[in-house]
Amino acid sequence: MRVFFLNFARLKANLILTFGILAAGSFLGLAVVRPEPLIRPTAGKVGAIYRVKTDQPAVALTFDISWGTQTPPPVMDILKTHNVRATFFLSGPWVKRYPELARRLAEEGHEIGSHGHRHINLSREARDTVAEEIRLAHQAIREVTGREANLIRTPNGDFDRMVVEVAAGQGYRVIQWSVDSLDWMNPGVEAITNRVLRLAHPGAIILMHASDTCKQTVAALPAVISGLQQKGFRLVTVSELLEMGEPLFE
Repeated sequence: MRVFFLNFARLKANLILTFGILAAGSFLGLAVVRPEPLIRPTAGKVGAIYRVKTDQPAVALTFDISWGTQTPPPVMDILKTHNVRATFFLSGPWVKRYPELARRLAEEGHEIGSHGHRHINLSREARDTVAEEIRLAHQAIREVTGREANLIRTPNGDFDRMVVEVAAGQGYRVIQWSVDSLDWMNPGVEAITNRVLRLAHPGAIILMHASDTCKQTVAALPAVISGLQQKGFRLVTVSELLEMGEPLFE
Protein backbone atom coordinates (compact mmCIF):
# COMPACT_ATOMS: atom_id res chain seq x y z
CA MET A 1 0.00 0.00 0.00
CA ARG A 2 2.86 2.37 0.83
CA VAL A 3 4.55 1.87 -2.53
CA PHE A 4 1.24 1.99 -4.39
CA PHE A 5 0.19 5.28 -2.81
CA LEU A 6 3.57 6.85 -3.44
CA ASN A 7 3.34 5.95 -7.12
CA PHE A 8 -0.17 7.39 -7.26
CA ALA A 9 0.87 10.65 -5.64
CA ARG A 10 3.95 11.01 -7.83
CA LEU A 11 2.41 10.02 -11.16
CA LYS A 12 -1.21 11.01 -10.76
CA ALA A 13 -1.23 12.57 -14.23
CA ASN A 14 -0.27 9.31 -15.90
CA LEU A 15 -1.90 6.50 -13.91
CA ILE A 16 -5.51 7.18 -14.86
CA LEU A 17 -6.60 3.59 -14.26
CA THR A 18 -5.73 3.77 -10.56
CA PHE A 19 -7.83 6.82 -9.77
CA GLY A 20 -11.06 5.01 -9.09
CA ILE A 21 -9.42 2.53 -6.75
CA LEU A 22 -7.68 5.10 -4.59
CA ALA A 23 -10.59 7.53 -4.57
CA ALA A 24 -13.04 4.82 -3.57
CA GLY A 25 -10.88 3.72 -0.67
CA SER A 26 -10.37 7.26 0.51
CA PHE A 27 -13.99 8.36 0.35
CA LEU A 28 -15.21 5.19 2.03
CA GLY A 29 -13.11 6.15 5.02
CA LEU A 30 -10.25 3.72 4.55
CA ALA A 31 -6.94 4.83 6.03
CA VAL A 32 -4.50 6.37 3.58
CA VAL A 33 -0.98 5.73 4.81
CA ARG A 34 1.73 8.24 3.98
CA PRO A 35 4.72 6.47 2.48
CA GLU A 36 8.06 6.49 4.19
CA PRO A 37 10.28 9.34 2.98
CA LEU A 38 11.78 8.45 -0.38
CA ILE A 39 14.81 10.66 0.21
CA ARG A 40 15.98 10.71 3.80
CA PRO A 41 17.01 14.05 5.30
CA THR A 42 20.77 14.52 5.19
CA ALA A 43 23.11 17.10 6.61
CA GLY A 44 22.33 19.16 3.52
CA LYS A 45 18.57 18.69 3.91
CA VAL A 46 18.08 17.02 0.52
CA GLY A 47 14.46 16.25 -0.22
CA ALA A 48 11.01 17.72 -0.76
CA ILE A 49 9.12 19.07 2.24
CA TYR A 50 5.71 17.48 2.71
CA ARG A 51 4.76 18.62 6.23
CA VAL A 52 6.13 20.35 9.32
CA LYS A 53 6.64 18.64 12.65
CA THR A 54 4.98 20.99 15.12
CA ASP A 55 2.65 20.96 18.10
CA GLN A 56 1.04 24.20 17.00
CA PRO A 57 -2.47 23.82 15.54
CA ALA A 58 -1.61 25.35 12.19
CA VAL A 59 -1.93 24.19 8.59
CA ALA A 60 -0.96 25.70 5.24
CA LEU A 61 -3.61 25.92 2.55
CA THR A 62 -1.98 25.80 -0.89
CA PHE A 63 -3.27 26.14 -4.45
CA ASP A 64 -1.67 25.21 -7.77
CA ILE A 65 -2.61 27.25 -10.86
CA SER A 66 -1.61 26.33 -14.40
CA TRP A 67 -4.53 27.44 -16.57
CA GLY A 68 -7.77 29.36 -16.67
CA THR A 69 -9.40 32.54 -15.37
CA GLN A 70 -12.73 31.38 -13.96
CA THR A 71 -11.61 29.68 -10.73
CA PRO A 72 -8.87 31.99 -9.37
CA PRO A 73 -11.03 35.12 -8.74
CA PRO A 74 -13.72 33.40 -6.62
CA VAL A 75 -11.02 31.51 -4.71
CA MET A 76 -9.37 34.85 -3.91
CA ASP A 77 -12.77 36.33 -2.97
CA ILE A 78 -13.44 33.52 -0.51
CA LEU A 79 -10.00 33.78 1.07
CA LYS A 80 -10.45 37.54 1.45
CA THR A 81 -13.86 37.11 3.05
CA HIS A 82 -12.39 34.69 5.60
CA ASN A 83 -9.25 36.80 6.09
CA VAL A 84 -7.03 33.86 5.12
CA ARG A 85 -3.69 34.08 3.36
CA ALA A 86 -2.64 31.02 1.38
CA THR A 87 0.32 29.92 -0.73
CA PHE A 88 -0.20 29.84 -4.49
CA PHE A 89 2.13 27.93 -6.80
CA LEU A 90 1.91 29.57 -10.22
CA SER A 91 3.14 28.32 -13.59
CA GLY A 92 5.20 30.82 -15.55
CA PRO A 93 3.03 30.87 -18.70
CA TRP A 94 -0.14 31.47 -16.63
CA VAL A 95 1.48 34.41 -14.87
CA LYS A 96 2.51 35.96 -18.19
CA ARG A 97 -0.86 35.36 -19.81
CA TYR A 98 -2.96 36.65 -16.91
CA PRO A 99 -0.78 39.21 -15.13
CA GLU A 100 -3.71 41.00 -13.51
CA LEU A 101 -4.67 37.83 -11.62
CA ALA A 102 -1.10 37.11 -10.53
CA ARG A 103 -0.70 40.69 -9.33
CA ARG A 104 -3.96 40.51 -7.41
CA LEU A 105 -2.70 37.44 -5.55
CA ALA A 106 0.43 39.31 -4.52
CA GLU A 107 -1.43 42.51 -3.64
CA GLU A 108 -3.84 40.64 -1.38
CA GLY A 109 -0.95 39.23 0.64
CA HIS A 110 -0.81 35.66 -0.55
CA GLU A 111 2.50 33.86 -0.74
CA ILE A 112 3.65 33.31 -4.32
CA GLY A 113 5.53 30.14 -5.19
CA SER A 114 6.53 28.60 -8.50
CA HIS A 115 4.80 25.74 -10.31
CA GLY A 116 7.47 25.63 -12.97
CA HIS A 117 7.26 26.62 -16.61
CA ARG A 118 5.91 23.81 -18.76
CA HIS A 119 3.64 21.34 -16.96
CA ILE A 120 6.02 18.41 -17.44
CA ASN A 121 7.58 15.76 -15.21
CA LEU A 122 10.95 17.29 -14.40
CA SER A 123 12.55 14.03 -13.27
CA ARG A 124 12.49 12.87 -16.89
CA GLU A 125 14.45 15.88 -18.11
CA ALA A 126 18.14 16.71 -18.23
CA ARG A 127 19.62 18.76 -15.42
CA ASP A 128 20.07 21.81 -17.66
CA THR A 129 16.46 21.60 -18.81
CA VAL A 130 15.21 21.48 -15.21
CA ALA A 131 17.29 24.55 -14.38
CA GLU A 132 15.85 26.42 -17.37
CA GLU A 133 12.26 25.46 -16.47
CA ILE A 134 12.75 26.84 -12.96
CA ARG A 135 14.53 29.96 -14.22
CA LEU A 136 11.83 30.86 -16.74
CA ALA A 137 9.03 30.55 -14.18
CA HIS A 138 11.02 32.55 -11.63
CA GLN A 139 11.60 35.32 -14.14
CA ALA A 140 7.90 35.50 -15.07
CA ILE A 141 6.80 35.67 -11.43
CA ARG A 142 9.36 38.35 -10.62
CA GLU A 143 8.53 40.51 -13.65
CA VAL A 144 4.77 40.39 -13.09
CA THR A 145 4.39 40.35 -9.30
CA GLY A 146 7.69 41.77 -8.07
CA ARG A 147 8.07 38.70 -5.84
CA GLU A 148 11.24 36.63 -5.60
CA ALA A 149 9.73 33.16 -5.23
CA ASN A 150 11.74 30.63 -3.21
CA LEU A 151 9.27 27.76 -2.93
CA ILE A 152 8.37 25.46 -5.82
CA ARG A 153 5.81 22.73 -6.24
CA THR A 154 6.95 20.75 -9.21
CA PRO A 155 4.40 19.96 -11.94
CA ASN A 156 2.43 16.79 -11.15
CA GLY A 157 4.31 16.59 -7.83
CA ASP A 158 7.06 14.83 -9.77
CA PHE A 159 10.65 15.07 -8.54
CA ASP A 160 13.78 13.11 -7.80
CA ARG A 161 17.06 13.91 -6.09
CA MET A 162 18.40 15.69 -9.18
CA VAL A 163 15.34 17.97 -9.36
CA VAL A 164 15.63 18.86 -5.68
CA GLU A 165 19.34 19.59 -6.04
CA VAL A 166 18.83 21.80 -9.11
CA ALA A 167 16.01 23.67 -7.37
CA ALA A 168 18.17 24.19 -4.29
CA GLY A 169 20.94 25.52 -6.50
CA GLN A 170 18.52 28.25 -7.62
CA GLY A 171 17.46 29.09 -4.08
CA TYR A 172 14.28 27.01 -4.03
CA ARG A 173 12.81 24.53 -1.59
CA VAL A 174 10.55 21.87 -3.10
CA ILE A 175 7.14 21.71 -1.40
CA GLN A 176 4.89 18.66 -1.57
CA TRP A 177 1.85 17.99 0.64
CA SER A 178 0.59 15.71 3.37
CA VAL A 179 -3.13 16.21 2.62
CA ASP A 180 -4.38 15.94 -0.96
CA SER A 181 -7.92 17.29 -1.26
CA LEU A 182 -8.31 15.41 -4.56
CA ASP A 183 -10.21 18.43 -5.89
CA TRP A 184 -8.44 17.86 -9.23
CA MET A 185 -10.57 14.71 -9.58
CA ASN A 186 -13.85 16.62 -9.08
CA PRO A 187 -15.18 13.92 -6.71
CA GLY A 188 -17.93 16.10 -5.24
CA VAL A 189 -17.98 19.10 -2.91
CA GLU A 190 -18.77 17.05 0.19
CA ALA A 191 -16.07 14.51 -0.63
CA ILE A 192 -13.43 17.24 -0.96
CA THR A 193 -14.48 18.91 2.28
CA ASN A 194 -14.73 15.73 4.31
CA ARG A 195 -11.38 14.45 3.09
CA VAL A 196 -9.50 17.61 4.05
CA LEU A 197 -11.13 17.85 7.48
CA ARG A 198 -10.56 14.17 8.19
CA LEU A 199 -6.87 14.14 7.23
CA ALA A 200 -5.85 17.57 8.57
CA HIS A 201 -3.18 17.53 11.29
CA PRO A 202 -0.83 20.04 12.92
CA GLY A 203 1.81 21.04 10.40
CA ALA A 204 -0.15 19.80 7.39
CA ILE A 205 0.40 21.18 3.91
CA ILE A 206 -2.94 20.93 2.12
CA LEU A 207 -3.03 20.55 -1.66
CA MET A 208 -5.83 22.27 -3.58
CA HIS A 209 -6.07 23.77 -7.06
CA ALA A 210 -7.38 26.98 -8.58
CA SER A 211 -7.14 25.97 -12.23
CA ASP A 212 -10.37 25.92 -14.23
CA THR A 213 -10.30 22.14 -14.61
CA CYS A 214 -11.14 21.87 -10.91
CA LYS A 215 -14.87 22.51 -11.03
CA GLN A 216 -15.75 21.98 -7.34
CA THR A 217 -12.97 23.78 -5.47
CA VAL A 218 -14.84 27.07 -5.19
CA ALA A 219 -17.95 25.42 -3.76
CA ALA A 220 -15.95 23.34 -1.29
CA LEU A 221 -13.54 26.04 -0.09
CA PRO A 222 -15.81 27.93 2.38
CA ALA A 223 -16.64 24.71 4.23
CA VAL A 224 -12.99 23.64 4.18
CA ILE A 225 -11.90 26.91 5.76
CA SER A 226 -14.71 27.03 8.32
CA GLY A 227 -14.27 23.36 9.18
CA LEU A 228 -10.54 23.71 9.75
CA GLN A 229 -11.06 26.76 11.94
CA GLN A 230 -13.77 25.00 13.94
CA LYS A 231 -11.32 22.17 14.57
CA GLY A 232 -8.96 24.75 16.05
CA PHE A 233 -6.54 25.10 13.14
CA ARG A 234 -4.96 28.41 12.17
CA LEU A 235 -4.46 28.82 8.43
CA VAL A 236 -1.03 30.17 7.49
CA THR A 237 1.30 30.31 4.51
CA VAL A 238 3.88 27.60 3.88
CA SER A 239 6.73 29.91 4.90
CA GLU A 240 4.95 30.76 8.15
CA LEU A 241 4.38 27.07 8.81
CA LEU A 242 8.06 26.31 8.23
CA GLU A 243 8.94 28.72 11.03
CA MET A 244 6.84 26.76 13.50
CA GLY A 245 8.78 23.51 13.56
CA GLU A 246 10.95 21.00 11.76
CA PRO A 247 10.27 20.36 8.06
CA LEU A 248 9.85 16.70 7.19
CA PHE A 249 11.20 15.46 3.88
CA GLU A 250 10.55 12.75 1.33
